[in-house]
Amino acid sequence: MLSYPPASGLHHQREEAPLAGVRVLDFSRLLPGPFCSQVLADLGAEVIRIDDATREDGGDLMRKEAAVEGFGGGEFFHQVNRDKQSVALNLRDSRAVDIVKRLVVGVDLVLEGFRPGVMDRLGVGYAALSSVRPSLVYCAISGFGQTGSYAAKAGHDLNYQALSGTLHHNATRGGQPAISGLQTADLAGGAMTAITAMLAALLKAKTTGQGRFLDVSMTDGLMALNVYLLGLLSLEGREPTPGAGLITGGAACYQVYATADGRWLAVGALEQKFWARFCEVIGRPDLCNSGHLLGDAGRQVIEQVSRAIGAEPLSYWSKLFDDQDCCVTPVMTLAEAITHGPSAGRGFVHLNAYQQPRFSFPVSMVSSEVAQAQALAELPEIGAHTRRILHAADYGPAEIDAFMRDGVVR
Repeated sequence: MLSYPPASGLHHQREEAPLAGVRVLDFSRLLPGPFCSQVLADLGAEVIRIDDATREDGGDLMRKEAAVEGFGGGEFFHQVNRDKQSVALNLRDSRAVDIVKRLVVGVDLVLEGFRPGVMDRLGVGYAALSSVRPSLVYCAISGFGQTGSYAAKAGHDLNYQALSGTLHHNATRGGQPAISGLQTADLAGGAMTAITAMLAALLKAKTTGQGRFLDVSMTDGLMALNVYLLGLLSLEGREPTPGAGLITGGAACYQVYATADGRWLAVGALEQKFWARFCEVIGRPDLCNSGHLLGDAGRQVIEQVSRAIGAEPLSYWSKLFDDQDCCVTPVMTLAEAITHGPSAGRGFVHLNAYQQPRFSFPVSMVSSEVAQAQALAELPEIGAHTRRILHAADYGPAEIDAFMRDGVVR
């Protein structure tokens, strides 16, 4: 069984973290899995990435700078892989499979994000690993789950949104679905669903000694978030027209309005008292009883408010509503939110030596010093911890040298 201190200098500092002592083997790539294991790391778990020894990028395209133009490249990778360790293995070699089986004896969680069947074919699926570690919690994140007619299909966040009923309703009044800048299927449907399930299963495993296999479908996870729309469908027997509901763009009281300088003002004045106050502030008290109208009547109110808001720049409205309690806010860019939004100064945004922002876990679970150190931690080079971790797993120097020479590890 593995019994060694993690390489990170944060180890002793973060003993206070709730997942201190929990070990994770992370085979995942790109965004959903790495984000999931990054949260676990921020909560104190020791995360060991299993990289591909046969590839210069370790098997993860996001390691490369600008791997896909406009996609963030290495910076994207940094956001979800800091403060982890890396063991590089060639899993097409049976000796590497044996290494995984030895490592997993000292591991609590395994995470992977391949299509169904890939890990089994490599010899490191749930059946193989749980046979040597019965308490193992093994989580597989995939687009459509391990079963069903879509299980083997490829997809990305946009496809999962499209097939979960979500994208259809994330649309303008003209009906065209809007592509979000936030990867909701990857992060909410996949990673956060996986984290919840993994922590629940881990708790059970710690008390009973029995692990389990977790089949996380990003599409299922995202579909489960359609609470409001499912309620309307169940109540009315039909789905509302996209962009025309009370909180989807059809009412003046819950709307975004363009300002004179091409920026936007968000009005979330759902309650009548907030809407009434909003109308008074913009000088249109005559609209106080019209904020919740839908259909043609609602569009007429939206047009009237739009003309009023469009007469002044965002700075004017921001200052005017700054001390008004009616749920009206500027639509900030991410850079603005980081520097002077409500999250600024709350201790989870940190700047590195290059003044680049980094986020730590957004709930205070460790001291501010540890949170900052975690957020600014370095990336693991491919195979940076291979020799040390194999040594801790009772492989001798000669064995490790042979593995290195034969390309079994890197």
